Amino acid sequence: MVLLVLFLIWPIVTSVRYSFTSASGFGDMEFVGGANYARALSDGDFWASVGRNVIFGVIVLVSSVAIGFMAAYLLFLRVRGWRHLQLILMIPYIMPVVVTGLLWRFILEPQAGLVNTALRNIGLGFLAGPWLSGQSTALGSVSIVQAWVTIPLAMLLIFGAMISIPGEVIEAADLDGAGHLTKMVRIVFPMIRPTVILVSLLITLQLFRSFDLVYVLTQGGPIGSTTIATLYVFVQGFLNNEYGYANAVGIVLGLMLVVLAFIPRIYARRANKRQAGLELND
Repeated sequence: MVLLVLFLIWPIVTSVRYSFTSASGFGDMEFVGGANYARALSDGDFWASVGRNVIFGVIVLVSSVAIGFMAAYLLFLRVRGWRHLQLILMIPYIMPVVVTGLLWRFILEPQAGLVNTALRNIGLGFLAGPWLSGQSTALGSVSIVQAWVTIPLAMLLIFGAMISIPGEVIEAADLDGAGHLTKMVRIVFPMIRPTVILVSLLITLQLFRSFDLVYVLTQGGPIGSTTIATLYVFVQGFLNNEYGYANAVGIVLGLMLVVLAFIPRIYARRANKRQAGLELND
């Protein structure tokens, strides 16, 4: 309880207090009431950063869950060396964020980067571009790198759900002559759908809290094209010295995430009611 109060409750209370002031981190601060919140709700730059966060989140979420599901199914089939493969596939997730960012900055470097060099060597040099420094490509590039980091998490959680499927169900499908694609789509996915939805929501919450990898890759540039919501809070607080306003924006963003976090509970409650109704009908 002491640790909870010191490192969670007290910082939140302090943040709320600062959000009602003109604090800049230097000198005195004045009480401004709800002015910071009114400014946040009408701040086009803030909502633009939320929009970029949505685009960023959709790209990462779809690719992470889809590829993570297929990787998990590959492990579920117990292919040769699947235990070693599981460890290899987890490397992107367990690598330090700074190492991952620096690695991908080298891979996507415009002149000597691995991607552009490979494209030139196979005669597709016209596709080479400034992946992280181009305003039209930076957000997509950052999303791909974030997906590379997030796929192992999705794979691990979905694989955990797959191994809980009763073996008799898979054996019955094998006896009926079902192929791998049929089993994956018609049997495995429906049985672990609640887990896939939960994983999707967890990843979504995580993506709206993303900061470190984006900062290492682009620092929000070029021209703010990768400034997602959490990075916008950082810019306002630590670069523009608008500490009170940054706290207000952070609280608005936090409330949005709290609302989003209640979705799994609502879904679970409805699923339980549906299951209870089916049991009564039986």
